[in-house]
Amino acid sequence: MRLLEQIQHLRFPAPLPSTLLEVRQTFDGPRVDDLVGATRRALEESGLLARINAGDSVAVGVGSRGIANVAVIARAAVDRLKEHGARPFVVAAMGSHGGATAEGQRELLAGMGVTEASIGCEFRITMEVKEIGRIPGGPALHQDIYSAAADHTILISRIKPHTDFHGKLESGPAKMEVIGLGKRHGAEMMHAWGTAGFQRFLAPAARVYEANTNVRGAIAIIENACEETAEIVGLTADQIGTEVEERLLQKAKSLMMSLPFKSMDILVIRELGKNISGTGMDTNVLGKLEVNRQPEPEDRNDIGALVLLDLTEATHGNASGIGLANVTTARVVRKIDFIATYTNAITATTFGLKRSVIPITMADDRRALEVAVRCCGVPPDREPTFVFARNTLTVEHLWMSPNLRPQIEAHPRLTILGETPLAFDEDGCMLSPWRMEP
Repeated sequence: MRLLEQIQHLRFPAPLPSTLLEVRQTFDGPRVDDLVGATRRALEESGLLARINAGDSVAVGVGSRGIANVAVIARAAVDRLKEHGARPFVVAAMGSHGGATAEGQRELLAGMGVTEASIGCEFRITMEVKEIGRIPGGPALHQDIYSAAADHTILISRIKPHTDFHGKLESGPAKMEVIGLGKRHGAEMMHAWGTAGFQRFLAPAARVYEANTNVRGAIAIIENACEETAEIVGLTADQIGTEVEERLLQKAKSLMMSLPFKSMDILVIRELGKNISGTGMDTNVLGKLEVNRQPEPEDRNDIGALVLLDLTEATHGNASGIGLANVTTARVVRKIDFIATYTNAITATTFGLKRSVIPITMADDRRALEVAVRCCGVPPDREPTFVFARNTLTVEHLWMSPNLRPQIEAHPRLTILGETPLAFDEDGCMLSPWRMEP
């Protein structure tokens, strides 16, 4: 790319800390140790299993969000359905992800360890849908044709705060019905209405799916701050999109992970990816939304400059969310699959516009950090503060500049583990606190 050729020798030197403090952030929260047992109980105690007869076909909807232990939970659900005499198969319930292609969605599932071999049943992956009804006063709704052809559909869905909007219902079974089962049609329809559409339509849409489809319910998952399974609950179709799902969302919010400080001069994120968050980097952790024509949350974090160093392998080049950063590296830009990224961004309409803009791009890690020092808004007579994180899923392990020591020692969740050099190789590639491959 001509851009990358032009920036090879571009540099704006600035002082960087020679060492970093290695810091552990501790979060309290419940954890499910017996995942198989909890999944089986969710099917049994909710009454979902009782609605299925021996010989019935069951479409098990699995999405692309980064759900911890999703392969174990999906396998446990499939095994219990088989024991009951049902004939389960997996469908992809993930909107337009995977480049809005069946093969792309199959690859995303495989990247999460969800394959026919690991789950123990057939996969029927398609982007074709059928119209199943219309939201009163709103748009039409759709359902994956393989899901619609089954006797029953059960979704495996994580309930969590959404990265694009806030409301009584956010990420969860109601949204998975509309967008996951609705495929690209559902994603485009909902995103066309923007934030107001999600807030207005998710609850009434759930009533349409309850009345007009074979969706029997969901295995709903809540995770703790360390992205571990905290609770597995069975929801019937008449509970999806109601105060039952709303209460689970509030519980998920109370357990969510966060950065330890509201104000940081420079935040360095090692990797972005759709396997980490639907927005590549979790906006609830970053404390900012960057949605076109939408106000930022009142309690947004004050980040002087956000530096992104790499993409995850599992994101397959989808760099959606890159615009949440202010500075990035040539390594990132070389890995971008623009078809996947732009398909995702444009389908997301207002949500994707700002978030898919490529930030200032520098040839290597050192130069990217130096640009952040120059542009973070810290005056020359003060050293900027640095916080390094691998990604927004793992902020329990951080590295911070020594000038943050007083704040770290005063923080109830933080413990200093040691000190490590901030080192680079001859090509400007970061060697520590972690190794960044060129």
